[in-house]
Amino acid sequence: MFGITGIPFGLSFSGFEFGPLETVLLVVAGATAMVSLVELMRLSSRERMSQRVASLRGAIVANAGSIRTARVPWYDRIGVVLAKSPLVGASEQQRLATKLAVAGIGGPGRVATFIAIRFLFAVVGAAAAWLGLAAVEIRPDLDALRYVALAFGLVVGWRSPDLVLNMLARRRKLRLELGFPDALDLLVICAEAGLGLEQAIGQVAHDLRFAVPDVAAEFGIAAAEMRVVADRRRALEHLAQRTGLETLQGMISILNQSIKFGTPLSESLRQLTAEARMVRIARLEERGARLSVTLLLPVMIFILPCLFLIIGGPVALRAIDTFADIMAR
Repeated sequence: MFGITGIPFGLSFSGFEFGPLETVLLVVAGATAMVSLVELMRLSSRERMSQRVASLRGAIVANAGSIRTARVPWYDRIGVVLAKSPLVGASEQQRLATKLAVAGIGGPGRVATFIAIRFLFAVVGAAAAWLGLAAVEIRPDLDALRYVALAFGLVVGWRSPDLVLNMLARRRKLRLELGFPDALDLLVICAEAGLGLEQAIGQVAHDLRFAVPDVAAEFGIAAAEMRVVADRRRALEHLAQRTGLETLQGMISILNQSIKFGTPLSESLRQLTAEARMVRIARLEERGARLSVTLLLPVMIFILPCLFLIIGGPVALRAIDTFADIMAR
């Protein structure tokens, strides 16, 4: 196998031989996969609170062109170009921004980075599908199957980051639901102690930073945003949008009424706390009820065959010995 320059190069392992083109594609796919994995891990890590507040103030993909090019990483440039193309669109950008906020992934340019990761995974999927078919002998009349596999790899690679993002969003939403009643209890105590709404939310964020870090981070962002926006109700509405909790919508309406009319918070928050605890108990009971169904498949695969072997094994051996004696006679 010779390359363009006449220098032989190629790759062979486990009985499969790759030519120069397949070898270059394999190297590029491996490097792209490593870069995508590193960027996905970086994106899923929790950003600093200041960066998330900056993102809430408008540092999103829509105004990414105002950032100087020297400060934008190369993958964010790819994401911005793809975001402006018909492949993504404005509605998809808004959906991704909401989903990333629910998953707890913040920071300026997070949508552009996620779109770039999508593109890199699509390249990896297409290269993997092409190399997989290149290692298998295909009849000449089935060459069109390579292009079908290439399109399939592109679609799978493009959609794979969405599956990871949905999983992160579900896990974080569950943690928020479990820790939200405790935050409401502390908010009631702070309100009865005479603290204002902004100070109470900040105190709750400070006290829960070790016990429930996700809830504390969201309350801290809300407190910081209430200090920088003119209308504090917008900060509370942003809190409900980021978390995606239905229980939090009721708290936001109660707090907005308190801000608008000056009504006391204690009794309303107490009732809301009771409802949040009932929702948490119902969620735990639901997970406990699904446990038997979840354990059914492992029991069928790992335990039942062993049980049948223990019960029926001696009977089968005795029957074999009996029939062997009868046949010998």
